Amino acid sequence: MKLMIANSKRRTRHFLTIMMVCISLASGTSIVADGPSESSSDALIVIGAGGNDEYLKDFERWAEHWQQSFPETVNTKLLGPKRKTATIDPSQKELTDRQHILDWIAAKPNSSENERWLVLIGHGTYQLKIAKFNLEGPDLSSDELAKAMEASPARWRIFVCASSSGPFITTLSGPNRIIVTATKSGSEQNLSRFGEYLSQSIDAPRADLDHDGNVSILEAFIMASGNLAKWYADEGRIASEQALLDDNGDSRGTPANFFRGVRAAKAPSEGLKLDGLLANRVYLKKPAGTDSLSSEQQAKATELEQQIETLRKQKSEFDKVVYYAQLEQMLIELAEILVPSPTESTSLDLP
Repeated sequence: MKLMIANSKRRTRHFLTIMMVCISLASGTSIVADGPSESSSDALIVIGAGGNDEYLKDFERWAEHWQQSFPETVNTKLLGPKRKTATIDPSQKELTDRQHILDWIAAKPNSSENERWLVLIGHGTYQLKIAKFNLEGPDLSSDELAKAMEASPARWRIFVCASSSGPFITTLSGPNRIIVTATKSGSEQNLSRFGEYLSQSIDAPRADLDHDGNVSILEAFIMASGNLAKWYADEGRIASEQALLDDNGDSRGTPANFFRGVRAAKAPSEGLKLDGLLANRVYLKKPAGTDSLSSEQQAKATELEQQIETLRKQKSEFDKVVYYAQLEQMLIELAEILVPSPTESTSLDLP
């Protein structure tokens, strides 16, 4: 009797967890938020060289919105013109902004359980195949940033809200990293306005496209891109920037028009993986009542979600029974990762 009850409850749990995962995948939501415990998260928001007072005021406003959006549990610093003494160790105030950024990257202990947010707001340049973010004093190149992060296994969330920022994806892309750039290439050199709309979307209720009560990085990216496109249309201008998101480590990036809601509306090129799966389960503010996944669990969950998406697209090629059998097995494996097993006993001692 014990064995029968245990098997029955196990099947019931599989059914319920599969249903939860199916609902999650259908809406594009995630049952479990990615990321380590909130106490291991920190962020650096950088205001670059303004060029003139008007631009600098805009950049400061966008940066302050980011700063206000981060929860108190995230150790947040703000760096830029007139910001050193307020946010950086006063004894180090004579260092350049570039060195402050590199020191901040190197200062955190290396751990795959650290979640680190780097937000760069300002202007960028691209010359001789080198992309740079403009700072007071020496600029910061994408290659320098990549080298500084090379040995770090932390979960990086990097936002380069600047012109000519597309090449940052090429150098920074990697496992457990989400990279968002304001442009798709280095040749988009006009003033970038994407940073304004991203700062407005990162915690805006209207950016909650799947209505799950939380705003993921993917949702903020899609909302910001849509609002930016509307601005160019309303102004009667040809868009001079196209933002990209990369979260699968292939260094390619995906624009927002590849998505309908948070589900992919277009397939990536042959042989390329879909971006957005990781970014749709990472939030600036961690949803209440969720647990963290380890880096290994996160990688496995993302791999399974990619396999499920691929299987769905090939549905017509399979026998119906075979298709649903494979889908069920994948959903069970995903459910075992995303929905923890209950701690209480699964058997009953009945007479």
